[in-house]
Order: sequence, then structure tokens, then C-alpha cells
Amino acid sequence: MSPDELIYLGLLVLSIPLGGLVRQVREPTWRRAVVFAVGAGQVLLTCRWDTLHSLVSILGTFTILKTAGPRTCHLLTFVWCFGYLAFFRTCHLFHLPSPAAVANAVQLVLTLKLSSVAFDIRDSHLAEKCRKDGNDNSADDRTAKEGTRHKTAKQEFLPVPSLIDLFCYSYCYIGVYTGPFYKYKTYHDFIHQERPSSLPVIQPLLDRAKWMPLTGGVFLLASRYFPIAYAHTEEFYATSGVPYRLWYMLGMFLVFRMRMYSAWILAECSCITAGLGVYEEWRKPKCGQGPTVGGTPEPEDKSPQETRYNFETIQNVDIYWVELGTTIRSGMKYWNMTVQYWMAEYIYRRVPHKTFRVATTMLLSAYWHGFHPGYYLSLMTIPLSLWVETEASTTFRTRLGIRGQRIWDWLHCILKMRAYDYMSVGFLLLSFEATTKYWHSICYIYYVFCAVVIALSYCCKQKGLCHMHNASRNDAAVKKMSM
Repeated sequence: MSPDELIYLGLLVLSIPLGGLVRQVREPTWRRAVVFAVGAGQVLLTCRWDTLHSLVSILGTFTILKTAGPRTCHLLTFVWCFGYLAFFRTCHLFHLPSPAAVANAVQLVLTLKLSSVAFDIRDSHLAEKCRKDGNDNSADDRTAKEGTRHKTAKQEFLPVPSLIDLFCYSYCYIGVYTGPFYKYKTYHDFIHQERPSSLPVIQPLLDRAKWMPLTGGVFLLASRYFPIAYAHTEEFYATSGVPYRLWYMLGMFLVFRMRMYSAWILAECSCITAGLGVYEEWRKPKCGQGPTVGGTPEPEDKSPQETRYNFETIQNVDIYWVELGTTIRSGMKYWNMTVQYWMAEYIYRRVPHKTFRVATTMLLSAYWHGFHPGYYLSLMTIPLSLWVETEASTTFRTRLGIRGQRIWDWLHCILKMRAYDYMSVGFLLLSFEATTKYWHSICYIYYVFCAVVIALSYCCKQKGLCHMHNASRNDAAVKKMSM
């Protein structure tokens, strides 16, 4: 493992028992101080002078929230946070030291947090205006409905946080490096929990941690046989053929996703032990969003042990559905779930034209990950993949019987993972030259496969149209003869 990976692992592991201590702190002021002190201390120790980048991001966001109105604060904050990412990644051009990988992780999570605060302030302001006006005829109301998925009537009003609150939310030690992403409202609920020490966390912790021996063991084993660095060497291409390169691509993605699974599971475990993101089941919390049902709570005479809770708000991965989901779309839905929620809630649903929603979201996701061309090559392949998947399903799968559809789904599950293998090359090799060289060495097999599927789908549709045309002509002839 690299030094950066060892740092990540150490911080994630230490945060799990620390959560048990945090739950013993009942006073909100002290809880806020503890989680901030630990998080800020970690960032200072690991990022050193690079901490200034996160500091500038927070101060800039607070200035915008205080000076700009709710109509524009979300757009200005979005431009500021994502614009600062560009400077963050190109500061070496201004003769400044390049930030370390750990600082990059902090900046990625912070960008999502800060921009979400501004969007939520704007949405809650529009929701409040809707409630006060008592009608849905204004342009603002229509915008609110479009931008917040018809949630405006239920959304709580969110005032601009104080500078101290914004700092504490930004540097909260839980998820400061790896996520999961959680809203300011989720953080606020965590700080002001009642009886946090009584929350039943043991069973949820065991349910999440049970995957660690598998994912961690497979990662350590597979990383020995599929080192990514080997794919950068000339020896790799000189001594291997297409079948081996396809096999090695599968192995590299196995290493990549097992590493991500392990990191996300540990991050979720730290949330569980601290009690962040835990809500009563009757409130129907959703990943990233938090509670979707308000109103009167359950009877107060129930103890925390008797009340049913879940941690879906901070669930970042569902390994079962990523691995065994039958479509590319379903597999993506359960991968890095809280970031997927952020992209869907704040970007995808706000793009005016549905045609461009997927491409715009994938483009922004690639930009958020970094400037490496491999990110763009991989993520901009997803719109093509979803189109091909939809065409294949509507043209072929719908014509099969129940048993045929089951066989189709299992084959599609296998092909889905091979599509992920192919697209992961860009994420792992990063550069344009290395990514296209690898894809060229396997004859751009995935793009060829997509082209074949589209061609077959087009031919089948044309054949179907011809049959329908001939059938209509025969019906017309029969009617004419009967007359």
C-alpha cells in the first residue's frame, strides 16, 4: 500500500472507536467542539500548509452566503467552489506548491458540502415563500418545484449558518477525507441529538463491518497480482496478448473497487459509532437526503432501544447490488451513493433540458474528480452505455418470455461488469495516452460491442416496421376484396 493509502486507513480505523467517545458527549456545544477539533487537527497534521485551500473555500462561501440573496447564492457558491477547484489543481502554474493527495481528498468533499449548503438555503427560502403566498402561480414557485423535486411544501427553512457553524460542519472529522457526503441539516441533527449514548449502534456496525474481511482480503491479494503500475510499462504490451489484457483489466478494476468498498465501509462504520445519520425508521430517511417525513414523533416513553433506527442517510455503497445488479444504471445507483445523490439532487434534476442531463452530470463528475483526461474518457462513456442498454432492452429483452428475460438479465449482469472494467481504465491510468493505448491494445472492444448492438437494434426495428407495413397492406387488400 502507498503512504497515502496507509494514512487514509489509519485515520478511518481510528475514527471508529472515537465515535463511541463522541456519543458520550451530550451537550451540543461540546459535541460540536469535539468533532471540529478532531477534524481540524487531522487536516492540519496531514495537509499542513495545504489547509489554507480549504480555509479560503470556507471563507469565500460564507462571504457569498452573507452578501448574496437566496435567489443567487446557490449559483455564486457553486461557481466559487468548483472554480476554486480549478485553481487548486493548477496552483503549480502560479509557482505555488502542488497540494498533496490528502489535501485533494479534503477539497473534494468540502466542495460538495459548501455548495449543498447554498442550494439548500435557496430551496428552503423558495419553500417558505410558497407557504407564505399560499399559491403555486408565481415563477418562483414553479422554479422551486422544478428544482426540488416537488419537496418545497415539506422542506424546513434553513437560515445562513454562522461562520463557526460553517467551519465546524466543514471540518467535522466524520467523512472529512472519504465522505460519505451528508447535508448541513444531517450534521445539525447529529450535534443536537438527545440521549446519543443510548442509540443502538452495535448491530448496525456489525452489519456493515461484516464485509470488511472479504473486501480487505481480496484487495490485498488481488493488488499483488494486478498492480496498476505494470499497465504503464512497455513490457506489459510486449509480453501480453489481447486475452491477457482483457483479464488484467478485470483484475485492475477488482483491486480498485475492493479498495473503494473497504474505505467506504470504514467511513460508514465511523458514522454509525458516532451516531451521525441515524434516524427513526418512521421518518423514512433516504441516502444523502436524510428524513423525508416530518411531523409528530413516536411516543416519547419509548426508549432508544425500542425505537427502530436506520443509517440509510450515510450509506455510501450497496455491494450486493453493485455486483449483481442487472443493468449499468442500477449498478451506478448503488456505487458512491451519497455523491450520486448530490449529483442527482443539485445537478441532474436542475438541468433544464432532459436530453442533456446525463451528459452534463457526467461531465461535472469528471471535472470534480480531477483534470486527468482518463476521468472524462471514462465518465463520458456512460451516456453511450445507458443509451445502448436502453436500446437493447426495448428491442430484444421485451420480446423474450419470462425465462428468456431471466437469462438475459444474468448475461447482462456479466456484461455490465465488463463494461465497468473497460471504463475503469481511464480512472486508473489517468492520462489520455495511457488510457487510449490500453483501449487500442484491446481493439476498443467495448465501443465495437456498442456499435454492433446499436446496428442490430436498428435492423430489427426496420424489419419490424417492414412487417407492420406489409401487414397493413394485406389488411387493406382483404378489406377491398370483401367490398
